Amino acid sequence: MMKVNKKAKPVGKISGKNTRGYRLKPETHNMIVKIQNLLGTDQDEVIASACKMLYRSIKLKVPGK
Repeated sequence: MMKVNKKAKPVGKISGKNTRGYRLKPETHNMIVKIQNLLGTDQDEVIASACKMLYRSIKLKVPGK
């Protein structure tokens, strides 16, 4: 699980990083920025953590696994 960095500086478009290759809705990008600000990390880490959480959630719900 990721640690929440409460002293992190807000992350935005000026961070210099961009999730190249992802075709996401603007609302999704806004949500990623909000999560980045909470966790104090980059977009790649936010997306990777979200994917891991979704995978675990799906895996728990699939019968027989």
